[in-house]
Amino acid sequence: MNKIIASAIKERKVTILLSIIILLFGVYSYYFIPKQENPDTSSPAAQIVTIYPGASSSDIETLVTKPIEDAVAILDGINYIQSYSYDNVSVTVVMLNNDVDYDKQWDTLRTEIANVKTKLPSDAVISKINTDLTESAGIILSLSGDNYSLDQLNEFANQFKDKLVLVDGIKKINIDGKPDKNVIVNIKNKKLLPYDISIENIYNLIRAQNVIIPSGSIDTKSGKINLTVPKSFENLNDISNLIVYMSKENGSIVRLKDVSDIYFEYDKESLKFENMGESSLLISGYFKDNKNIVLVGKNVRDVIDTLKNEMPKDLTVNEVLFLPEDVDKSISNFITNLLEGILLVILVVLLGMGRRNAIIVSFTIPLSIAITFIYMYILKLDIQQVSIAALIISLGILVDNSIVISDAIQVKINEGIPNNEAAFLGAKEQAIPVFSSTLTTIAAFAPLAALPAEAGEFVKTLPEVVIVSLIASYVVAMLVTPALASKFFKKNHSEKDRLGKIKKAYTKLLNFNLNKPKTAIFTVIFVLIVSLSLTSLIKIKMFPYVDKNIMYINLKSDIGGDIDKTKGLVEKAEKLLMDEPEITSVTAAYGGGLPKFYMTSSVLNPSADSGQLLLKFDLSKTNKFSSKEIFAVYLQDKLDDNILNGKCKVNLLEINMPGDPIDIRVSGEDGQIINKISSQIFDKLLSIPGTMDVQNDKSNYRYEYKLDINNDLASSYGLTKYDIEYQINMALSGTYASIMKTSGKEYKINVKSNISDIDDILNLPISSKYIHNKILVKQFAKVKLDKQLSYSKRYNRESLVTVSARVRPEYGISNIQMEIENYINNELDTTGVKINYGGDSETISKYLSGLFAAGLLALVIVYVILLIQFNSLKQPLIILVTIPLSFIGVIAALLISRTHFTFTVGLGVASLFGIVVNNAILLIEYINRARKEGLNVRAACVDSVEKRMRPILLSTITTIFGLVPLILSHSSFFSPMSIALIGGLLISTILTLTIIPTIYYLLER
Repeated sequence: MNKIIASAIKERKVTILLSIIILLFGVYSYYFIPKQENPDTSSPAAQIVTIYPGASSSDIETLVTKPIEDAVAILDGINYIQSYSYDNVSVTVVMLNNDVDYDKQWDTLRTEIANVKTKLPSDAVISKINTDLTESAGIILSLSGDNYSLDQLNEFANQFKDKLVLVDGIKKINIDGKPDKNVIVNIKNKKLLPYDISIENIYNLIRAQNVIIPSGSIDTKSGKINLTVPKSFENLNDISNLIVYMSKENGSIVRLKDVSDIYFEYDKESLKFENMGESSLLISGYFKDNKNIVLVGKNVRDVIDTLKNEMPKDLTVNEVLFLPEDVDKSISNFITNLLEGILLVILVVLLGMGRRNAIIVSFTIPLSIAITFIYMYILKLDIQQVSIAALIISLGILVDNSIVISDAIQVKINEGIPNNEAAFLGAKEQAIPVFSSTLTTIAAFAPLAALPAEAGEFVKTLPEVVIVSLIASYVVAMLVTPALASKFFKKNHSEKDRLGKIKKAYTKLLNFNLNKPKTAIFTVIFVLIVSLSLTSLIKIKMFPYVDKNIMYINLKSDIGGDIDKTKGLVEKAEKLLMDEPEITSVTAAYGGGLPKFYMTSSVLNPSADSGQLLLKFDLSKTNKFSSKEIFAVYLQDKLDDNILNGKCKVNLLEINMPGDPIDIRVSGEDGQIINKISSQIFDKLLSIPGTMDVQNDKSNYRYEYKLDINNDLASSYGLTKYDIEYQINMALSGTYASIMKTSGKEYKINVKSNISDIDDILNLPISSKYIHNKILVKQFAKVKLDKQLSYSKRYNRESLVTVSARVRPEYGISNIQMEIENYINNELDTTGVKINYGGDSETISKYLSGLFAAGLLALVIVYVILLIQFNSLKQPLIILVTIPLSFIGVIAALLISRTHFTFTVGLGVASLFGIVVNNAILLIEYINRARKEGLNVRAACVDSVEKRMRPILLSTITTIFGLVPLILSHSSFFSPMSIALIGGLLISTILTLTIIPTIYYLLER
């Protein structure tokens, strides 16, 4: 290393030229690095959606959900399996542990699902296997207009799709909201009665009449010519005139139009959208990975603007979501914070070191950042909020090494040593301490890259970028700083008086502590104990809300299966919301949910009783609400008071997966016991002050008609259970029979019956495969009312009920969680059920344990590094005392600022392990050197503070000032981290300068 340093100083022109080249390449790299809002994360969850038309929730559970659960249980590393069985639909969610190969397990999942299809009912269709639950749209446009039908809106939407899909960087464009237009063959049962035909006969005739089968070929003199028989159905008349019966007695025929109505109809149960109260279609666009979506977005914007100008004036095109502009704004804000941080750090260095030295030290920052950008460009790391925050966190640390090196060089120059020699000796003298302090900081950040679960993956670029920038700063400090110092540094006689008053005060305090070392140490221990006792006053929210003025509402109608009722509830909610002046836009869906608009937003599966609303808001319009949390609570209360036949849940966007902070899972085999226990927990939660939106998702019983079949009688008619269920399902729900092609479009032909009441069911003719006869349902069955669960929910293949609650902003979640857990543990008989806690309790447990493990690992690595450097067991322990000293500052900062303890605060505390020890390393290293030069222990301790105070204070202040812009940005994710870091650094530094020498003196005197 010494030879390299000497070469860098000797060939300083080359060193400077290479530095300029690196700076330019860093600027180039920044421009071309992909930019996006959040880091890419892989999903540990998969969702399997299966549609079985006409099946009740109980049939869905037995015939569909359980076989799928059994199939997916073979996967390795399963955290849990959760399933939902509704009428017509089964939804199964598989969550994996974070230590398995997701791609490999998802391949296995697809294989197992393909195999289980043979075990499902023939009409059950696995409609979706989604293994990327974090994929979200980057663009959502709504198209609406009173003068246009859905077909016309769809034509306009396709014009947008055709152009947008050609933009480089666009992965796919979807059009949602246009219901399928089908041909309906609505059989009139009473008209079937005189003839020996049934609905199944008609279904089979339509299917057989419209099939293309290769007919072969005819040999001719010129060769073989294929013969084909074209499909029959090209219009409604072709279908209407299909002969379905011919009398054996007189040869009279019955056409399909004689016993049915044939017409076009939109799917009434399909997903539909509204924007600001108008019926709409939605166009959703998805970006490719590793693309600069800011640049792609500019091209998309040009296409959209061009198409808008070409569209009719009465067509409304609204932008529900345009992520590129959000990303551009977010990154611009972070870059502004970065530049502000750079300027503040440079200002501090200027004040602390003088203009000439400060400029050279400050050169470390852009050069280190340029090297980091080059690394990110080569390894294809994205620029997003986490990576930029990492650079901001690094700002003050980047100059630490250069400050130490330049300070050592300046001391040598002041002693009269020539510049080149002083630069070499100063760098050589501090090489090992600077290397050790860099290693300890890296050691603190490195374990953060292995944090568990989705949040660990979300922030993994933070430690990576910090570590790369630290390595870059070390290289710059050891090579570039000495080269520049050898050219530009001058002897400075006023240097020693710069911190004179502060040094005198600290020297006086240190001498007092050295006179009574035990008293000083016990005083600090007492302050630490008091601080730790105050941690219960700090509220915990592991993942704050996203910094977006967006919220969404999930709506559930109490009247299952009626999409018109759901539409009415959605429109009522829309009206209530649009009355609020803070709300600027409302986009709604009923019959399911909106396209996924954020990586953690919940996705609603198609269901006639579900709806979802996306709101944009601007609180500055009225300044009535001090925070979006309070605004969300206000809207929740308003909807609760006015939506009577359904339930609305207002959600703010979160970085973590959506869920309620209080979430209690009650599972087991006995449904009655589960319902009893869950009801007791529900009642208790309602009684606890501070809870809101308390819900018990146990399935309510409802009445439904049940067909009571006399199996012996049915068998005597030659009817099987399959015949009966299949034909009744066909009559009630309709069955796809064939396709009609006309004018280049395809329309499904669905066969159903005009059943409107129980008498129609009883008079429905059922045909038998074994005897050529048809039997009315009333001849072998009766219909009666029966109670059935409206839906079922399972957890790890056991019945499950979840009791959940939210907490009002002014209350602490942990206190409510503790109260409900005490109630369950001490007052409830939970025999026969399993109680599992989700929500914030599960999140805190999972991530705090990960942060604790990361901190412990960092502590061990730091100790080993110090052990190697100092060749002592005691001195590394003295240095590590700075870590608990920093806790005092962290706790004080969080309490004073009323900041919640968040996941990023935990990251900050863990990273402090490697930052705060650096000051102690400088002190202990200097004390040891002073003792070797002949000073006694006390004199060496006092001298270390006098000589090392400036680099220590300067390093701390630059780090603190580098973090200030993050606090001022009010980032919900990174501001709390910055507050914790500043508090820990500030108090630790103040105490380190007196307590570390005191402990050293006590142990070494």
